[in-house]
Amino acid sequence: MTKSKISKRWSTEKISHAVLYAIVGLSAVIFALFYLVGFNVQSIEEPQFNAPLLTDALLILMMVLLFVAVAIGVIAVVVGLRKKDKGDNVINGVPAAKISWITFGVTFIMLVITFIAGSTQSMMINGHQFTDVVALKVTDMFVATSIGMIVLAIFAVIFGSTRYFRKDR
Repeated sequence: MTKSKISKRWSTEKISHAVLYAIVGLSAVIFALFYLVGFNVQSIEEPQFNAPLLTDALLILMMVLLFVAVAIGVIAVVVGLRKKDKGDNVINGVPAAKISWITFGVTFIMLVITFIAGSTQSMMINGHQFTDVVALKVTDMFVATSIGMIVLAIFAVIFGSTRYFRKDR
């Protein structure tokens, strides 16, 4: 089958819906099995904790989804940079290149600042003291950056929704 026949039969929207439904279905099945099959099995090393039978399956699913998402993100960036020409700096009056660079810069700066400011205080996790300084700082970095990005997104939506009030002035 040629590329044109496939693209006529499967639009981008139809392909994305199929992928979404496949991922949601697979995730639902794995999570249901995780909770319904052998969830209350006691850990051999620590009898007060559970060691569900299908933990490995759940972890593998999450790692595969993470790897695929990162790979698609990298491919999208590379393809976007290759297709980009100098005329794409402003699209329909929107400074797309400027917005992209500002987004990248703010994200990078937030990651650096939250890593530097991250806590190194040890934590008790599942009855064991966790003291790995780098892992503690990286965890704080991702949590704090995620919260900061959500707050920035909320402010951006509020600012965008006030466009009509600002336009009238």
